[in-house]
Amino acid sequence: MNNLEIVILGAGKGTRMKSSMPKVLQLLGGKPIIEHVIDTARSLKPKEIHLVISKDIKNEFVHLRNKINIIIQKKQLGTGDAINVAIKSFQKNSNILVLYGDVPLTHSSTLKKIIKFKKNEINILCFNKEEQNNYGKVVLGTNGFINEVIEQKELKRKENFYLCNSGIFSIHSSLLQKLMPKINNKNMKKEYYLTDIFKIASNSDIKIKSVIISEKEVQGINDKKDLAMAENEFQENLRAKHLKAGVTMHDPNTVYLSEDTKIGKDVTIHPFVVIGKNVKILNGAEIYSFSHLEDCKIGRKVSIGPYARIRPGTKINEQAKIGNFVEVKNSTIDTNSKINHLSYVGDSIIGKNVNVGAGTITCNYDGKAKYKTVIKDNAFIGSNSSLVAPLEVGKNAYIGSGSTITKKVKQDSLAVERSIQMEVKNWAKRKNKK
Repeated sequence: MNNLEIVILGAGKGTRMKSSMPKVLQLLGGKPIIEHVIDTARSLKPKEIHLVISKDIKNEFVHLRNKINIIIQKKQLGTGDAINVAIKSFQKNSNILVLYGDVPLTHSSTLKKIIKFKKNEINILCFNKEEQNNYGKVVLGTNGFINEVIEQKELKRKENFYLCNSGIFSIHSSLLQKLMPKINNKNMKKEYYLTDIFKIASNSDIKIKSVIISEKEVQGINDKKDLAMAENEFQENLRAKHLKAGVTMHDPNTVYLSEDTKIGKDVTIHPFVVIGKNVKILNGAEIYSFSHLEDCKIGRKVSIGPYARIRPGTKINEQAKIGNFVEVKNSTIDTNSKINHLSYVGDSIIGKNVNVGAGTITCNYDGKAKYKTVIKDNAFIGSNSSLVAPLEVGKNAYIGSGSTITKKVKQDSLAVERSIQMEVKNWAKRKNKK
């Protein structure tokens, strides 16, 4: 909408989170909660997005200063105060959509239901919930419009309402500027409740319409239990998205994805797989159980795991195989190469058709700096080998099992490093006589 402005309220203290990290910066699907809200706001293509935050977290949003309007709420005196701080930034003749930095699961298609309205109307997203809860309660008039929203803490003991306020609403900027000065802090917490605006509006014969949606879309996150519930819902949505796109998951409920996970066609993911941020899996790959991937690219028809860990900076090319209990970090594994068992490969470039035997380690760190290992095409690394970087193993070269290699191995060569095997005859008999 050409006249749409969005304000996101994200300055709450979040004390119930019991964390040194501010609530809106807690991770959901690998991304801060508030960034989900910002992304949804952007999808509506407003002419301006305003973000109200506390001074404590302003440095976290420096990278967004050229894209959205950052507003600092110096004192946390309630949601009404947050809007008062932001209101001078709103342009004339705008439709204002109010979102919350701790309500990250609302779909843009849902928000579109309330952003078109007349100047003297207010639209609110609401949901039904019979169980006891802390949401603000919506009181309807006989005409079907909303009379007021009462904060749960302000209700009398015997009062009970089932229609709940999500906090998300739309209002014209001129109406908002007219109603906001009438809000006061005469309540138990001495805060300015933004919800008071609805009773003030109703008393002025302004129509306040409720749009009923699912609670799942507007569940707020106040503590770690809420965060876990939101994560569960977010993961269900992500799994459904990838399943519909053709990904095979043998037990979807045990697979954890990130918001930015990219998965191609005919990919199979086995149970108990965790995929972190910035992972791309190309067509035909198979990820076996108990594997963990983050910040990496998995090529076509690659096999990973079980029990593999693929760490940041790793690129695994077509038809390569990373087997059980193998860890790969900041490395490129080229086409058709295999690291099948119990190995660590870090800061390495491994060519095509290379076989890395069980128990192989690239020794990439000397206590001060990290060094690179280069293994060229068709090389064979024997089991239980230690490759001390910086090191190059040439094409078609062989490393004998149990070797510690510290010098360059030339093309087509065999490198073996072992101590001489010694045998003392009758040693056991002599030992047992003592």
